[in-house]
Amino acid sequence: MRWLAVIVGLLAGGCLAERHDVDEPAALANFCDSFFDALCGPLEECGCGTRTAAECRDEQRRICGDYPLPALEAAVEAGRVVYDEEAAASLLDRLAARGCDGFVTSLDWRVRDLFHLGGAFTGRQPAGAACASLGFELISECELGTCVPGGEGQICRALVGEGGACGPMRQCVDFDGRLMTGGTIDRLTLRCEPDSPGSDEGTCREWVAEGGDCFVDGECWTSHCVEDRCVGMGEGEACLSTRECSDGLYCADFVCAPAGAPDGAMCDDDAACASRVCVGNACRPVGCDTF
Repeated sequence: MRWLAVIVGLLAGGCLAERHDVDEPAALANFCDSFFDALCGPLEECGCGTRTAAECRDEQRRICGDYPLPALEAAVEAGRVVYDEEAAASLLDRLAARGCDGFVTSLDWRVRDLFHLGGAFTGRQPAGAACASLGFELISECELGTCVPGGEGQICRALVGEGGACGPMRQCVDFDGRLMTGGTIDRLTLRCEPDSPGSDEGTCREWVAEGGDCFVDGECWTSHCVEDRCVGMGEGEACLSTRECSDGLYCADFVCAPAGAPDGAMCDDDAACASRVCVGNACRPVGCDTF
């Protein structure tokens, strides 16, 4: 899909969004299709183009065809994952009622709300414990983190906030960072400041913004520390990613170029558009953002 495909890759014949009242618990067996009905329905009415809605429904068929996987049912049965039918119903209700607001705009989620889908699912496995893929990639057996390859199978990698100890199995994130349309995972991470030169263990710190004081490139959000100041690349200067470019620019074909294109303009990246939504090489309204 889109926005969260950059983070974790979770996330058409379309029917209208199925309405779930908060006082009507959402059964686990119906969650996937109900989620996509609420996600895809508005796309057909919000100027997103038929391709966007069709791709959403294609993703529904791909993910929901064998949902819930036996691994998810087993995890819920064993208590490694707790499924809250009331919280799930609330999530579906908010999604179905969002109209042409963007997905993340309507939910007003912060990073801590993202994992386990806003409280509908809660993982119980601690960092380093064995875990399994459960089909819906934002649903995890892990207490607060993600299930990643490790050892002979998969293990839980923890998420750690500012000031916490970080390393290969402890990823730094800004738990209070607000999810934004067209956002990317690096905007929601913190840097792991090494305890000593060359160490892969350290402490989670905020990035130094453009214009801030620095000593090394690795402290800067832009990845460039020049004369003890974090700097961004200007228009026409070389880049590898949009984060290297100054505000108002994005990285296109390895060169910083003007961003902020209007709806309908040609685009090659979300960052090119004022809405931060690029679908089918055209800038679309914010309501077309589907994860």
